[in-house]
Amino acid sequence: MEDVTDGWLPEQYYRSKIAKSEDEDLIIRPMLELCWGLYDDTKNHKLIHAYKLSNENLNIIARCILFMHSDNEYEWPYLDTKNPILNFSLQDLILSILTLGHHYRNHREKQLISYYEWQKLGDYKVWPFFRLNDYEKQLRQYPFLSGKQSVGI
Repeated sequence: MEDVTDGWLPEQYYRSKIAKSEDEDLIIRPMLELCWGLYDDTKNHKLIHAYKLSNENLNIIARCILFMHSDNEYEWPYLDTKNPILNFSLQDLILSILTLGHHYRNHREKQLISYYEWQKLGDYKVWPFFRLNDYEKQLRQYPFLSGKQSVGI
């Protein structure tokens, strides 16, 4: 963790100097945000039984590992996926209460629209790769994620 995040925890990495520098590897923040949900601060557990990952989540993690083995630059623009209420001011909170949640729902709807627009920027089904052909090229180079057995790896 020291080498990647300069010692910052995933949920606080955005405050680090390296996250704000031009030298930051742009994949680090989205990758940390993705992985943040894989652990629990309150108890130790493995990703089995109730904590078992879905096949979709396993595929995303496998693509992330494959991407980290590539020389590709991360091309997706940053998208804040945190719940909008975490960024609300006191005024936003009061407005949400006074409007019986409509103010919050409007913010959430705008966020969802932004997310769907963001997905259209590249081949989202192979995120964090931007293009399907980059993903396929990397799969050929590193067959450990293609389902084929390889000798000597």
